[in-house]
Amino acid sequence: MATDGIIKIQNLSFFRGDRAIFKNLNCTIKAGKVTVIMGPSGTGKTTLLRLIGGQLKPSQGKVLVFDEDIAQLNRKQINQLRARMGVLFQSGALFTDLSVFDNVAFPLREHMQLSDDELYNRVLLKLEAVGLRGARDLMPSHLSGGMARRVALARAVALEPEIILYDEPFAGQDPIAMAVLQRLIKDLNTQMKLTSVLVSHDIAEALAIADEVILLGEAQVLAQDTPAALRASNEPAVRQFIHGEADGVIPFHFPAPPLEDELRGPRILL
Repeated sequence: MATDGIIKIQNLSFFRGDRAIFKNLNCTIKAGKVTVIMGPSGTGKTTLLRLIGGQLKPSQGKVLVFDEDIAQLNRKQINQLRARMGVLFQSGALFTDLSVFDNVAFPLREHMQLSDDELYNRVLLKLEAVGLRGARDLMPSHLSGGMARRVALARAVALEPEIILYDEPFAGQDPIAMAVLQRLIKDLNTQMKLTSVLVSHDIAEALAIADEVILLGEAQVLAQDTPAALRASNEPAVRQFIHGEADGVIPFHFPAPPLEDELRGPRILL
């Protein structure tokens, strides 16, 4: 595996209607690292994750994954590429009518030709890695939120991908479950030689496991550096976000015309 540049985003623009989510955005995600994508709400963090996964296509520019321009691939080629990427959705997205074992086995049955013993052993090894081998016969409705997220993680790594994409992995988790997920993400990244890309609002938890952080804002990459460098940064937007300051260059209001231009009828003092 190459030491860097497993994901390359070049001159990327993406629009929703007339609104530019990204304008000529450039960044590179290094192989073997845990990279966290952060930024204020509405800056396109999950959108960027979906562009990397091929669920969305750029308006302009390129998203290169394994040096393949994902927007130029046909359906078969995209499916082949996705087999090399695991995804952990924010909701976990477990199949509610399948047991824990069968949830983890699902991608193996879809993409690999394994004997019953090979399938059984691989599922148990993945569940062991997330500490839930003993829960293999439970249904998703019997799992806590933290357990469900760990089962989803076992399923995401079942095909032993090279890249894993995490959409808000810590959302809605209690402190203990969050700490478990932190450790699992970091340990699996090392043990399986993965490249992990996380979208997260949880600054402290994400920075604790990140090798590098991409901070989005104003349709661009505001900064890309190590957590230590971002914590020490004097750049106003970086400092405001990392330290959670309410006042600063990142605006509170979503862009809009002047209020007095949109009010109707008799004016009321607010």
